[in-house]
Amino acid sequence: MAGVLLARFIFREKPVGSLRVDESDPDSGPYLFLELDRSGADKIYKQRYVRLRVELKNYISHK
Repeated sequence: MAGVLLARFIFREKPVGSLRVDESDPDSGPYLFLELDRSGADKIYKQRYVRLRVELKNYISHK
């Protein structure tokens, strides 16, 4: 059992970039931005599925 967990940890897929979600505009839906790491574009073409980090950031202040 420990070997299975160790193998999953070692061979898990690394994120190829970030999916930034901007919900700062209340009049429209969220805006999604794909930000790839330096080697992210090459990895996208070679894989069927990729892993992304999700970042929730609001860039427009509501003051």
